[in-house]
Amino acid sequence: LPELPARFAGHQDLLEKVPECQTPLFLAVEVDADGITHLFFDAPREAPTTRGFAGILHAGLDGADADEVLATPGEFCNQLGLQDLVSPLRLRGMAAMLARIKRQVRDQRS
Repeated sequence: LPELPARFAGHQDLLEKVPECQTPLFLAVEVDADGITHLFFDAPREAPTTRGFAGILHAGLDGADADEVLATPGEFCNQLGLQDLVSPLRLRGMAAMLARIKRQVRDQRS
């Protein structure tokens, strides 16, 4: 995961907590004037699985058009085949991250 920009670093109150994740994870979404989505995640370095899930979402959705983010299927996590590798609880955490990202995009577009 990329480091948080200075405006978010040390300011978890500016990020949304994802309580479904087993490890504390916080995220923020910005949609710029061109409709491009920018994602920001904060997760402890000692939480490689949670950071990995956030990294997958960051790699796939950061820099994407807001419409593309909103069109990402909710079952995206299952489509990756991760259900054979990690627990359902972990997958719920990743799905919750995606749901919050999509909600924040919708909120910023309205």
